[in-house]
Amino acid sequence: MAEDVMRHFQEVLLQTDDLEWVEKSLAGLSHKMLWRDEQTEASIALVRFEQGAGIPTAHQHASNQFMFCLSGRYRYIPTGTTLTKGSFYWNPKGSTHGPTIADETSILLEVYDGPHYPERPSFYDNDEDAR
Repeated sequence: MAEDVMRHFQEVLLQTDDLEWVEKSLAGLSHKMLWRDEQTEASIALVRFEQGAGIPTAHQHASNQFMFCLSGRYRYIPTGTTLTKGSFYWNPKGSTHGPTIADETSILLEVYDGPHYPERPSFYDNDEDAR
């Protein structure tokens, strides 16, 4: 039985340094998509906010958002919640948060357990950037 399982198991390894940063329509934001489930819209990505960039308005997500700060200083303006290297942040589905700003260029591992937004937020000019 274990042999049957192993025959169907496929490992995936990405070297994130080999992936290009993809710019989004929000100035100063780029990402490296690491994994995405097209059926559930769950995803795992590296996101980079250049210093001074951020999300300009309060918003909600259609699923749980999890972030782990790899580097930088990323701040939620209304609450002062600040992610620094080693910080883990969970934003529950439907919770209003933001706006945000990167006090330093920040790289975050961002995980969604479903779709990102209930509808495309105004700070993106296309649907692909909101995925």
